[in-house]
Amino acid sequence: MFIKAVLSPSLGASTIVDSSTEAIQFVASLEVSRDTQHDWIVELWYGRSHSDWQSAAFSPASSDEVTVFHADAHPATSKRIFTLSLPLDGNPAPISFTLRFKPSVQAEWIWSQEQYNIPDGLLIFSSPHSSVTFSSLFSGTDSSVSISSLTSAQGVEMFQVTSPAPAMTDQWSNTNLGTPIDITSYYALAKKGGPWMGPQQGRDTFMVTADTLLMGYLRSDGRHVVILALSGIQDTTTYIRSGTGRVLLKSLNDSGKEGKHQAIIATGLNWQELVTAAFEQARGMLRSAGITEESAPEEVQPLWRESWYDGLGYCTWNSLGRELTQDRILASLQDLHDAGIFVTTLIVDDNWQSLDANRRWDKFEANEYFPQGLKGFTSEVKRRFPNIKHIAVWHAIIGYWEGVSPNGWIAKNYKTTTIKWHGGWDVTVVDETDISRLYNDFYTFLSRSGVDSIKCDVQVSLTEFDHATDRARLLPAYQSALHISSLRHFQGRIIYCMSQCPQLMLPSLLPKTSPTVLLRNSDDFFPDIPDSHLWHLFCNAMNNIYTSHLNVLPDWDMFQTSLPIYGGVHAAGRCISGGPIYITDSPGAHSLPLVRGMAAQSIKDKNRLVILRPSEVAMPVDPYVAYNGNRLLKVTNVFNRGGPRGSSSMMAVFNVSSSENSEIIKVSEFTGIKEGGKYLVRQHGTGKCFTVTAGDQLMVLTLKQAGWEVFRVVELKGKVAVLGLLEQIAGVAGVVDEMVGEKEVMVKLKALGVLGIYIEDLEKREVSDLMILADGKPIPPETVRKSGQDPKVLEIDIETAYNKMGSWRNYSGEVTITVYL
Repeated sequence: MFIKAVLSPSLGASTIVDSSTEAIQFVASLEVSRDTQHDWIVELWYGRSHSDWQSAAFSPASSDEVTVFHADAHPATSKRIFTLSLPLDGNPAPISFTLRFKPSVQAEWIWSQEQYNIPDGLLIFSSPHSSVTFSSLFSGTDSSVSISSLTSAQGVEMFQVTSPAPAMTDQWSNTNLGTPIDITSYYALAKKGGPWMGPQQGRDTFMVTADTLLMGYLRSDGRHVVILALSGIQDTTTYIRSGTGRVLLKSLNDSGKEGKHQAIIATGLNWQELVTAAFEQARGMLRSAGITEESAPEEVQPLWRESWYDGLGYCTWNSLGRELTQDRILASLQDLHDAGIFVTTLIVDDNWQSLDANRRWDKFEANEYFPQGLKGFTSEVKRRFPNIKHIAVWHAIIGYWEGVSPNGWIAKNYKTTTIKWHGGWDVTVVDETDISRLYNDFYTFLSRSGVDSIKCDVQVSLTEFDHATDRARLLPAYQSALHISSLRHFQGRIIYCMSQCPQLMLPSLLPKTSPTVLLRNSDDFFPDIPDSHLWHLFCNAMNNIYTSHLNVLPDWDMFQTSLPIYGGVHAAGRCISGGPIYITDSPGAHSLPLVRGMAAQSIKDKNRLVILRPSEVAMPVDPYVAYNGNRLLKVTNVFNRGGPRGSSSMMAVFNVSSSENSEIIKVSEFTGIKEGGKYLVRQHGTGKCFTVTAGDQLMVLTLKQAGWEVFRVVELKGKVAVLGLLEQIAGVAGVVDEMVGEKEVMVKLKALGVLGIYIEDLEKREVSDLMILADGKPIPPETVRKSGQDPKVLEIDIETAYNKMGSWRNYSGEVTITVYL
């Protein structure tokens, strides 16, 4: 007998309820085989800590009682909805609960915890607090810790904590903030190896296994607490650690004089507001300490975002590996072109440089496998592939992985120094007194050679020198030289890579006085390691909690579109991320449908694709969701938040566990929609649409292992909703403007594809009765149809119409579609 049960509020999660609530509404969905005739008995089993548990019975629900949309209906099963209104007694203690059910009175109970390996859910009751003290958040704080209350935003209270960090040569010191009081669950963004960070989640007792940059926890009174370790002031680096449930600050003071452990603590009822407030406070503290970016040189030109961020990119790394030659790159580009994949940006990754036998940089010019030199190579790329507008090259921040060759051209022309790193090994690098000249000369050479973008990698190496004096003098000098030269020569078109270290990110990337740069957001994409793919997605989504507050676009790394099983997962993640999209397909191994799911046809040029991405940086709905924790990962983003045509929203849902999982999703979990507004939700995988009022309407979704789904939410204006381009995962981003009137609908697009417009009474209409114009000209009638997925959706194939109409001489980059109703 097939049975699948899912509950809202969710099992395995903490749900915060206002303490004034008189009753909590539970909804259970049971999916059972259609051939079963059982009258299912469904009960909530619940109780408080140190008290007896009890049961409460659900009742079968009608459609009038609760609105539940089923995103994954199967013909062999039926779904039954049950509801329960659980009265509350005003007791503020949390309530734990689980679900049990059975097909008849005589049958044994089936428990969700045993059937699906999902922990109990938890109801937490919150009430407004006028103020809190630090001692109400932590117990057992070291006497050396100084606590200062900070000016707070509405709903947020903040503290600055400091403690002396002695000048211990190349040694770390610790201080104890105390044990979090009433902690129920936590998340942490901790180091994963030297250059990267990644999430850790847990319950009840705080415990992390690595140096942590940011952590947050939920208390049993509904209050969230966020701790941001502050680095980069007075050559001091600070992390968060744990010890028998305590929160510790761990600092490395490279200044040669007494410094401070420093952290910012924010508390309130909205976890995202707390993270934002903590980073804003950190930005101000860095500014007060005199750590600001140098102003951009006068010759810097404004950055045209569309061509750099919104063009599809191709990187050589996983595609061609380290065996780079001019001919192999040109052949790979030809292969992409022949497949109809028109990239805008080429990233020439590791191993184009001239090196010595010990992986050290020798000179500016490319190696012997580029026989025409770097300039000859880029000229040939642009001659053969005019769709490529940007060429980026890779280099390590100290030259190459092992520095510069002590006997090479660079060492003969720039002052170098040989220092210790990695526990006593020698490395030769350009001295801080000459690094600005080196970067300016190198980037001048690259610019004159046809390169206009940079991927600067291995930035963590600046933190890996053995001695404090070397770290203190070289790290800021190199970061300053990189920043100024990349602005002067490339207008900020740079990817920071292997740089998720707080002493790099906070001083260099927190200020917002320069163009937004790209920051690699996690460890690499590893195509041949199956276990890495879902983790890669989960890690990037959670890391956005931190990196979304820097002056960067988080870069979720390249991937291969032909990857079995996981290609779609990676594509959906890149589309909702808000960051760039670039592929690293091997020659002959492409998924054109997946490429066209991420990018749409340019209006200006047949041989160009434009990626479609949301307006902001994606965020997880719940930071406490754990990897492989049998809960779905929900990630949201918005289009045009607060714009004149109304906000639209997008949610991508991923199963990052090792087995099938189900969840009931609340419409209120989408970002950027107005309470009480009327919206249309479209499911990308099935094309099904349903109308909702922003509130607590529910969607039941089941995903297999590595499964994913994307929902777009657009405002319903009267009886019409503009869905954007239907075939693209983030197709709403293709809409530049819209106007919906009683008799006509106007949509302005920045890319071509199949435009979808929901019309409530379309089933009663004939498509032939509609007049549809593209830039004032009638479009061919054969390019208009009712959707086969939803009869209320009008599909207008603008790309095919453009080809039939010969409309490619459109230099504005936009097309206006008018539908007369």
